[in-house]
Amino acid sequence: MSGPATSPALRTRLVRRGLIASLCAIRSVGAGGTPAPDASVEELTSYALKLRSSMEEMAARAPAGRRLRVQRADDAPVPSTWVTDERGLEGALAAPADEPWRDVERVVLHLHGGAYVLGSAATHRGLAAAMSRSARAAVLLPEYRLAPEHTFPAAADDAFETYRWLIDRVDPAHLAVSGDSAGGGLAAGLLVRVRDAGLPLPACFVGMSPWMDLAATGASMQELAAVDPWLTAELVVPAARAYAGEAALDDPRVSPLYAELAGLPPMLVHVGSDEILLDDATRFVARARAAGVDASVGRFTGLWHVFHAFPVPEARQAVREIGGFIRRHTGTGPAAAPGRRTAA
Repeated sequence: MSGPATSPALRTRLVRRGLIASLCAIRSVGAGGTPAPDASVEELTSYALKLRSSMEEMAARAPAGRRLRVQRADDAPVPSTWVTDERGLEGALAAPADEPWRDVERVVLHLHGGAYVLGSAATHRGLAAAMSRSARAAVLLPEYRLAPEHTFPAAADDAFETYRWLIDRVDPAHLAVSGDSAGGGLAAGLLVRVRDAGLPLPACFVGMSPWMDLAATGASMQELAAVDPWLTAELVVPAARAYAGEAALDDPRVSPLYAELAGLPPMLVHVGSDEILLDDATRFVARARAAGVDASVGRFTGLWHVFHAFPVPEARQAVREIGGFIRRHTGTGPAAAPGRRTAA
């Protein structure tokens, strides 16, 4: 499976130029700019925190949209936010704001990206809204603990606890798990942990430019370094160090590329042809298929890391495909788990 073989649209090429300029400005935070991969822990920590603050300030200025409901999930074990779009989700909007799962057909647990060092419900609200519209689902965005303050397994533990909380409310047959970038790797690792714990798995998995190999062994890390407009090894390697802590970078719990994948649910993975994480996506899907998993990868020509979050035609197409995939693999009827149809 692959994305469009044609060149990116004119609008997409213009957005790409703007992305490069914006990233240059963001990465210049601090007098020294991007630190070297072998910089001290103190220097890496300072840079990560400044970058996180800059991204959150930008996200705070973005409009929420009049058709969205954005509501904190007050009883979740990890600070989390529900995002629902009124188009096709009238039931969710009629339900109590903090319980949209009660009156929808499906729910998506989405783990945000940000190299494990940044990202939040605010930075990923727009992507969650697009998924809500396309999948006709309520989307839950947990704010798992971030590095460098919290190293592995903090983020993985937060994802797991959120999942256990969610399946007490949502029938897993109506639940999809997704993630972008680092969140894609975290989501894949979550599936492995859920399987190994003997818990019911979700109906399907979606990964958008997932970061599956923190050991950075894919050939695309070097081969596409000159064409990737967003990621560089100089950014990826320090972030991997910051997240893994004392764990090895090829530990299957850190890098799901190395995990045993048999028994996982159907999965759809998207990746841009111009990103250094291309081989993370293609190798993971190849290993999943070899393990008997129903897995496919969409490779989008001329696109970059998590292009789904940008206002380009290819993103709309990709998100529509994701929505269709989730709808096909999730059950019909109320998503609420038995006994959870009415308020307590």
